[in-house]
Amino acid sequence: MGSDAFIVEKIDGVARCTMNVPEKMNAMGKELVFPMLETLPQVLADDSVKVIVLRGAGGNFTTGGDADILGDNLDPLALCDAMNKINDILVMLHQGPKPVITEVDGFAVGGGLGVALASDITYATERAVFSVFFIRIAAVPDLGCAYFLTQRIGMAKARELVFTAKMFDAQKALDMGLINKVSPHETIGEEVMELATKIASRSAKALAWTKRAMNTVTQVDLRTALDMEAHIQPLMIMSDDHKEAIRAFLNKTPQT
Repeated sequence: MGSDAFIVEKIDGVARCTMNVPEKMNAMGKELVFPMLETLPQVLADDSVKVIVLRGAGGNFTTGGDADILGDNLDPLALCDAMNKINDILVMLHQGPKPVITEVDGFAVGGGLGVALASDITYATERAVFSVFFIRIAAVPDLGCAYFLTQRIGMAKARELVFTAKMFDAQKALDMGLINKVSPHETIGEEVMELATKIASRSAKALAWTKRAMNTVTQVDLRTALDMEAHIQPLMIMSDDHKEAIRAFLNKTPQT
């Protein structure tokens, strides 16, 4: 599973996925996008995988779209097609049934920030650098940046970031609620895997339905959200996973 450009390691219920095109700062060119499009559906369909970790090789996360396709000879149709392929990856990460943790080191700028935020949890190193720089090059935010920024930090702060295009570090990202934790670059891999393994010890069905519920509640009214919970919960209570968890609780079996 995977390729030289997109490496997948399966460890204790976790698919640790590494974007491995360091010479291009893991830009989302065809050498990376096509392996991701081929591999991610396999990861999502793999019952042995409960959690996905996404990270970049070479000291950077990703800079988003590949700048090589821009310039005077740009083909608008080719750009639209390339963006739609990356958008398919974002949808798989964000709406797929498995929790996704992004591990950000170095640059996560432009569309790369959108990729970093298409996750459920985001850790970053003290070396991480973020920016929604599109306005600097007379472009508009893409790869989900406007959507994910608004979801995470609200409309007011999101507008400030996209209109100023300023760069900011991991601590500022944490302070504004954009990411979950800042970790030293020497230990972030271990910390992320510890968290991912803990989450992977839970019921796959419960994780999938919980993620679906969390994605849905921001798009519906309270009554619809409550109705959804009322329809899902009886199915979970009847599951073997729930019965086993209750038995472990009643027997005081230690849980992680």
